[in-house]
Amino acid sequence: MMAGGSEPAARNMTFASSFTKKILAKPDMAQLHFRASVLDKYLQGSSSSVSRTDTVGRVKGATWSLDFGIAPGEQSIHTSVAMLSQKLPEAERAHWLEHVADESFSQNFLKMQAAHACVDDGGYRAWGQPAEAPLF
Repeated sequence: MMAGGSEPAARNMTFASSFTKKILAKPDMAQLHFRASVLDKYLQGSSSSVSRTDTVGRVKGATWSLDFGIAPGEQSIHTSVAMLSQKLPEAERAHWLEHVADESFSQNFLKMQAAHACVDDGGYRAWGQPAEAPLF
């Protein structure tokens, strides 16, 4: 314990926040999330397979394989940017992009990031304050 009874900041970090610290140094470790239904194609295919432990899995095609994490509740999976770009064949990417788990993203923020532009998204206000009613 530090003087005054407070814990060092590092002890208050969750594993996810500690991992994020590593991502800041190695951005290719950033995780991409997909709905678990992305695996259906490989579960039904005769030239592919999907295997797993409790929290980690692997999809294996005829000439490639990709490891992934299994999120709690098993509704989504995740893998790193590096693994996806290095191990997933170009021919498979469109399929994976159709299954991006986008439920927890702000579409307007993503548009702003992609276009480097502003998006009309309502009035500017302090966090926690209600939006003002439109003038018209």
